[in-house]
Amino acid sequence: MDTPPLTTPATPAYRDRHTGLIVFGIMEIIMGGFCLLMVPLTVFGQVMTAKKNGAEFSLALATPTILIFLAMATGLIWLGIGSIQARRWARALLLCFGWLGLGIGLVSLVVVVASLGSMDELMRQQGQQLPPGAVAVAKFFTVATVLFIYVLIPGALILFYRSPHVKLTCENRDPVARWTDLCPLPVLAMCILQVYGAGCLLFIPGFGAVMPLAGFMVTGWPARLLWFGFAGFSIYAARGFYRQIPRVWLIYTVVVVGFGLSSVLTFLRVDLLEYYRTVGLPEWQIKQMAANPLMKGNFIVGLSALSMTLFVGFLLYLRRYFSQGSKPADLN
Repeated sequence: MDTPPLTTPATPAYRDRHTGLIVFGIMEIIMGGFCLLMVPLTVFGQVMTAKKNGAEFSLALATPTILIFLAMATGLIWLGIGSIQARRWARALLLCFGWLGLGIGLVSLVVVVASLGSMDELMRQQGQQLPPGAVAVAKFFTVATVLFIYVLIPGALILFYRSPHVKLTCENRDPVARWTDLCPLPVLAMCILQVYGAGCLLFIPGFGAVMPLAGFMVTGWPARLLWFGFAGFSIYAARGFYRQIPRVWLIYTVVVVGFGLSSVLTFLRVDLLEYYRTVGLPEWQIKQMAANPLMKGNFIVGLSALSMTLFVGFLLYLRRYFSQGSKPADLN
């Protein structure tokens, strides 16, 4: 009697990346801890800067930065735990944050490189005389720091979490359908931007004190009501984007283009420093900003126009996900 051949288990179609998910999760928790550490350092830095300029410490001035670091710390720790547990939602959100961070980082890198030429003049105005070699080292570390934080870190997140092996690892270890599975990841990234923007408008003090509108600056309660309305519109857009409603995409795109053109027109007519003065920044900080060569001319306005153009381009790219009967898709 012939012996039947032995059957071997089927080879998995992917490589289990749970160890990598744990390593990245621990790194994200550590980065969250650094963000928490930045909260007292921010307060200390604001106190010392105010004392140096003969002014009093302003909690309202420090609050936006503190809130941002607290939000980053909470998000990184939460997502790090989700990565360790190989949760599908954690992978999706980390991939979204990676792409968003890379986009913002590339724009920030352009700004930093453009500002290197004015670093010598800024140091002279602040009474700092450094040897040329020391200035070159300072410029190098400035670019290296921005490159590491805003380009390499989000780039590493993208390269790891977009891997099909990581995707399959999360899907097999977390077989339950999650809320992030119901929305294409590029659209989900836009939803995150809308919720973040609404949070800034509602919770950052002084942000709604003035609104640039059609060549003028609206101030006081009318400006705050307009900003509150815009925050509500952002929440409406986030909800509509998540549900992939074509009408919401069209309305939002028209509003963004109109508001962008209105802002550019306003800052071509209104002094940018006057805008910051109306927002409520202290006079010593206004003087420091005025000494920055990048504030002269229309560099900031041009950079804002470029950023708005890229943002509208991203909106046009998202249009493919808002056709009737569209289905959730991934970044891969």
